[in-house]
Amino acid sequence: MDQSIIDILEKKGIVAVLVIDDLDTAVDSAKALVKGGITAIELALRTPVSYEAIELIHKNVPEMMIGVGTVIKPGQAQKVKELGASFAVAPGLNPKIMKEAKECGLPFAPGISTASELEKAVELGCKLVKLFPAEALGGIKYFKAMTGPYKYLGIKYFPLGGVSEENLPLWASEKDICPIGGSWIAKGNLIKEKNYTEITKRAREAVKIYKEIKKDLK
Repeated sequence: MDQSIIDILEKKGIVAVLVIDDLDTAVDSAKALVKGGITAIELALRTPVSYEAIELIHKNVPEMMIGVGTVIKPGQAQKVKELGASFAVAPGLNPKIMKEAKECGLPFAPGISTASELEKAVELGCKLVKLFPAEALGGIKYFKAMTGPYKYLGIKYFPLGGVSEENLPLWASEKDICPIGGSWIAKGNLIKEKNYTEITKRAREAVKIYKEIKKDLK
């Protein structure tokens, strides 16, 4: 992933995960996040309307930086780039998908969960990797133990999976971690119920917590 994209993601801080089942909720969900101060998403390719949702958000919410998640199949990287994605990530590390993303010019961060996978990502030139599933692996304790030997490399980590408002301060306190992914902000039930007020509220609180922690680290 290009350093310029990593720098942008660092400034944005929080990346909200979106899983869109109903196209009617795509734009309003994105707008609710922007209203709460979150201007980057990871829209997961897990539903039949995912591609259309990317296109709609790109067209109607230009201030939203669109990242696409679960990019694991041939052809997906090229397609989401054409629809307006600025970057993509995956739960795991697949060199073929990474190569495809590079060839079509889509910044890509693979998912890693072990030291061996991290070394493979480094070998392939990665500067940002997705740590997944962050909490199930062992949370901050595991992160520190696993990544400690590689700290000198300057790798940035994008934790996702089990991150919540409660443990957000722990993740935000680590200088090598940025951005931070959150699926609790725009949970599926909130989107289904069209509870955009609550999504905005959660986004605003997440941004507040993140900024306060990062400010103290400077």
